[in-house]
Amino acid sequence: MLEFIKIHYFLIGYGITLVMALIHYRKYFDTVLKYFPIIITYTLCNEFLGYQIKTNPEFTFFKEINYSSINEIIYNIYAFVFFSYFYFIFWKLNTNPKYKKIISISATLVIISYFISCFFQNPIKTNLYYSTAIGSWILVLCVVLYFSNKKMNKEKLIQPNNLMFWISISLLIFYSIFPFLYLIGYLNFPIWKEYNLLFYLRMLIVIMYSILNIGFFKASIRSFG
Repeated sequence: MLEFIKIHYFLIGYGITLVMALIHYRKYFDTVLKYFPIIITYTLCNEFLGYQIKTNPEFTFFKEINYSSINEIIYNIYAFVFFSYFYFIFWKLNTNPKYKKIISISATLVIISYFISCFFQNPIKTNLYYSTAIGSWILVLCVVLYFSNKKMNKEKLIQPNNLMFWISISLLIFYSIFPFLYLIGYLNFPIWKEYNLLFYLRMLIVIMYSILNIGFFKASIRSFG
């Protein structure tokens, strides 16, 4: 466990965010975010399981020794569930029919991209990085449409007491940069290694969850939306 924390220090942010999400659950328990703590728990458990599969021979999906440390399947499933959850959140909160249609079509295209990727990549043994990158950009689009909808409704774009404001900002910052780092890691590993891009990815995770924690602290029940 100590070795796990040493290597995956950024995961402490997941744990803190989960605690904050539960402490402040009364602020959003009756909103579209009522299952948000489950997503955070899923994220934390997924990372821990991925680490165990990578380092512990007893945790594996394959009998072949050459594939015993492969954990890509759990990340493929996680990405699909994570994106689907937030696409639904932003679709639900958007009041503009045109924007809702764009989100629906975009989400469908992401699902199709995962389906097509499975023909060219083995989702059990290979990360579907192209689809994950597409899913990330679509999530950024959803955030942009969320703020655009606010502007059209003549609402303030900066809403410190609105939990969705903080969630949207955290997603926008992370997923605007993440797909580029992600693709470099899989398509040009020497550059990933030379510039230690893993460090920057982990810093992005820390920033993302720090923003979420600020949101949980400052959010109020009446300001959600």
